[in-house]
Amino acid sequence: MAGLGIKNQQLKARLNNVGQKDWIKLAECHELLVVKGGSGSHYINIRDPKKPDSNDVTGLISTITPNLFKQANEQIFKKFLRYGLSEEQVWRGLGLMK
Repeated sequence: MAGLGIKNQQLKARLNNVGQKDWIKLAECHELLVVKGGSGSHYINIRDPKKPDSNDVTGLISTITPNLFKQANEQIFKKFLRYGLSEEQVWRGLGLMK
């Protein structure tokens, strides 16, 4: 993830207000796969639609748990950048940029 830092520091400070539902909204906006965990589990996986096989780890973009904190959100953000979304696309998908 080297070189994939978050440039917009004003919006970066607002990542502590981002929750699992926001990441799901972003994924759906970009037609990524949202895969819910097994019975009794509250985590979700965001997957590359070109690699939907849950056994193919290369298709996993990020695993999102229900209770997130700022540092975890920063790492998730960088995973979406690594997948190929632009920083602006991520901010807009999270509803933090118009």
